[in-house]
Amino acid sequence: MKKRTITGLIMAAILIPLLTIPVLLETFQVVVIIGVIIAVFEMAKLFNSEKEKGFSFTFILLLVTLLVYFITAGFRLGTDEFDLSFSVGNNFTPIIMLVFLGVFIASIFIKNFKVNDIGKVFITAFFVGIGSASIVILRVMGVRFIVYLLLIASVTDIFAYIFGIKFGKHKMAPTISPKKSWEGAIAGAIIATIVAGSFGLFYGELFKGELFNINNHNTILAGISNLGSLSKVEQGFIIYPLAFFGSIVGQLGDLFASKLKRNYEAKDFGNIFPGHGGVLDRFDSAFFVAMFLVAIFILLSKILV
Repeated sequence: MKKRTITGLIMAAILIPLLTIPVLLETFQVVVIIGVIIAVFEMAKLFNSEKEKGFSFTFILLLVTLLVYFITAGFRLGTDEFDLSFSVGNNFTPIIMLVFLGVFIASIFIKNFKVNDIGKVFITAFFVGIGSASIVILRVMGVRFIVYLLLIASVTDIFAYIFGIKFGKHKMAPTISPKKSWEGAIAGAIIATIVAGSFGLFYGELFKGELFNINNHNTILAGISNLGSLSKVEQGFIIYPLAFFGSIVGQLGDLFASKLKRNYEAKDFGNIFPGHGGVLDRFDSAFFVAMFLVAIFILLSKILV
């Protein structure tokens, strides 16, 4: 427990400045790329635990995931603006189709790359590549979106654990993650909705012209298409449900990661963070929440034009 706490404090001391200080945006993006590479090797190690697949498999896994990451994140460093509808909506589908088509072709010509390895590449590219790119997109959109994401993911984790330990009687997925309970999951989702939703809706009142709100936005939705022109009540009907469903998606992401590890009889993805495991152990739910938020923001920006 002591090791876990110390590691958590060190991670917070490093990540909070990277996430919140504007001049460190490029540094944050580079750190994420390094994290992507580490996460890919964690996935490769997991897949190799079943049967050694060799260098070609790991190389394809890394190449495809990095390509998907850069395609999704928009190919650029250091910008403080992100056009969701253009950068993701227009470019993502055709280029990703070409990348995945290349994976199918690779299974024909590379001897040690089997057809069933295609699914492993797709899982890694989606989970790691798009998940991490979604976090970068939210950060480029604004610090407020990263805080919203972290509140959803972290508050859910903390209170699901606390309520699960104290009141958990009904196992949520006993064959996948025996410690998770319905009581903890529901409590985590409700509290995360209240905390993250209130931050999002009352963002302007909480931060006026400070580091988190240099553009004096009233809510976190201000500046996204015409969402910011909606009344505060109307925005509340978006922000709170978004936090609630984001919490659910994050918990499902955590369960997906647990099932993946259990399938390969692994306790953790890695050990880079003492007491916390690997990159994927620490950020699995955040990846899923980030993907969900970016997808919803894209849809809303297209609908409310």
